[in-house]
Amino acid sequence: MIDDFGPTELWEPATRRDPHAFYARVRAAGRPVPQYDPAGNRFWIVARHADVLEGLQHPEIGHELHRHVEPDLSPSAYPPSETERISSRQLIALDPPDHTRLRRLVSTAFTARTVARLEDWIAGVAAELVTHVRALGRFDAVTDLADPLPVNVIAQLVGVPDEDRARFRDWSATIVSASDYDGAATLAFADYVDELAARRRADPRDDLISALVAQEAQGDALDRDELVAMVQLLLIAGQETTVDVIANSLRLLLTHPEQWHDLLADPALAGAAVEETLRFRGPVEIVPPRFAFRELDLAGGTIPAFERVGLSLWGANRDPEVFSSPDMFDLHRADVAGHIAFGYGTHFCLGASLGRLEARLMLEAVARELPGLELTAEVDDVRLHHGGALPLQIGRT
Repeated sequence: MIDDFGPTELWEPATRRDPHAFYARVRAAGRPVPQYDPAGNRFWIVARHADVLEGLQHPEIGHELHRHVEPDLSPSAYPPSETERISSRQLIALDPPDHTRLRRLVSTAFTARTVARLEDWIAGVAAELVTHVRALGRFDAVTDLADPLPVNVIAQLVGVPDEDRARFRDWSATIVSASDYDGAATLAFADYVDELAARRRADPRDDLISALVAQEAQGDALDRDELVAMVQLLLIAGQETTVDVIANSLRLLLTHPEQWHDLLADPALAGAAVEETLRFRGPVEIVPPRFAFRELDLAGGTIPAFERVGLSLWGANRDPEVFSSPDMFDLHRADVAGHIAFGYGTHFCLGASLGRLEARLMLEAVARELPGLELTAEVDDVRLHHGGALPLQIGRT
């Protein structure tokens, strides 16, 4: 039965092997489906495209629940730690007006015009990486291609010197893997941002850190925790999501030989391949947790006040009401523009243009220079999503 859902089914191994079948059942159920995550939190899963779009724009769904519940006036014996303060100031954890203010301060670095000026430089970095792996013959596409490109791009934008970029990447990997249990990586990262900001106050450069600290003189500044949180978010969101898109584009193309051959024949299809990868297997399964600020009707059912709303981008992007043959990977797809892999509305991904550009330029370089590329092992989609390897070799063309 379509309504027969286990309470923790979304996180069970069988579902992790085929999450899209689960989301198809949620769409068919015609209502939000409650699920409990491993920490015991209840989410109301929404998976139809129209419903997810409505949820992404709903004025009574957001992140800052504390603004909508009665405050606990009892004194706390445990004031927030530094890592908790930084986490609470992440752009993706805020609603307007704070979200609006912080996003405005960094948005100029990610306009289409600003990003376009980086194209030649990014293409050069991609070409160097492809030249390196061609000499290796066998390599890991995650470690050797997908990972180094975005970390160098984000570091360049932020203003991280070349000699510090390895540390920059290590911090990102630790924080995003949820292994930063004691906050050591976050604190070390915060100290580094403090140091870098101090250097840029004394010696401004043409980079984002310099632009942000320059706002201080105009009275429109980020406070210290906001600055650290912003740089951390740019590193993690700009790095991890783009790695995912590049690696999965290659995986999907190489496991769909007819699509791979079409790209080899016409590398200009790289942009279409990126968009179809975003639709078919985007980097974000469910948007960061949002809450219903009151009891509300959504997706054919009622979500209780103050509970978590799980808006599934994966579910929306395989909705047959919007996409023909949605479970088919097809870089010639005419309806791909309907995907919402980067979200929608207030929290639409700030770095969408940059991520698209990086992935496109990498696929173009690979198609031109590595036509004999082959997978050397079967790759688990779920494992790749959580930081696995993508072993490749350059065979005969």
